Amino acid sequence: MDTMKNLNDMSIAQKGSLSVMIDKNKKTIVAFLLIIFLFILGEIVVSNFFSVGQVLLTIKLSSFIALFALCQMIVIAAGGGGLDLSVGFTATLTAILTAVLMDGKNENLLLAILVALAIGAVIGLANGALVSYVKLPPLVVTMAMASIIQGIINVYTAGKSITGKPAPILQTLAAQSTGIFPNILFVLIFMAVIVMIILNKTRWGLKLFGVGTNETNAYLSGVDVKTVRMVAFIISGAVAGLIGLLLIGNMGTAFKDMGSSYVMPSIAAVVVGGVSLAGGEGNYFRVILGSIFLQTLTNLLVALGWGDAGKWLGFGIVLFVLLIAYVSDRRKR
Repeated sequence: MDTMKNLNDMSIAQKGSLSVMIDKNKKTIVAFLLIIFLFILGEIVVSNFFSVGQVLLTIKLSSFIALFALCQMIVIAAGGGGLDLSVGFTATLTAILTAVLMDGKNENLLLAILVALAIGAVIGLANGALVSYVKLPPLVVTMAMASIIQGIINVYTAGKSITGKPAPILQTLAAQSTGIFPNILFVLIFMAVIVMIILNKTRWGLKLFGVGTNETNAYLSGVDVKTVRMVAFIISGAVAGLIGLLLIGNMGTAFKDMGSSYVMPSIAAVVVGGVSLAGGEGNYFRVILGSIFLQTLTNLLVALGWGDAGKWLGFGIVLFVLLIAYVSDRRKR
């Protein structure tokens, strides 16, 4: 009898732990299942949609969305309604300026990296200072910054062609593959590991989530809320600057608006990944899954002949549905 009772207790405990694990990773499971659903649906309506080559191409294209989404996730995690609408033009500006510096030579890459980091960090510093210290809304600040940077790009390129080429190393990292795997995937994995370590294993990561969760409690605990939020914007800008280098490495040349089309998908990827727009959390693995989902959806809509109009319509519908689902789930809790 005791043996049977112990076995029953163990079975109940295992079911309970499994239920807890599923509930804890529910958003990850949902994002993964959505991706699988789209690939299966795509295979039904379009031949070879679920082939190895197509899946790897989708992952390659989604990697750039995921990198931009990292900028958004860091700013959103800091709370205060944070968003960074300037990341697209920040990446474009650094791509255009560093293309001239690199001029297709590896020996100029280090200087290009430093310039990209500096430009991105300065833009992020301006955004962060205006949001944290002047108390302006992040949406308005970063939208205005995006317009300013776009104006600078237009003035710089007015009446002349954009010259310069990426360093061969950048082209290898961003555009080429090792075996069947695109090299940008390895860059993304490396970034994901670094981000997860910083957010979950360092004091700054804890401060970031603390500020996003409850800025009053964080302040009373001795955390400099304004500085943490400003640093979040600086990181966002610096990362966007580096993404500009990867974009030019992938494209082979710089051009106006090359990064602006990633802004909306980067925000959508954060939402699809189940990261709360209220702040206080950040799971980059889920954000990557959100990026893959959006790229898969884009590929499917393009294959169906819907084009850009269908893509943006699809993004909008997905955002509405997921936001309603997450809000409803939070109210139930």
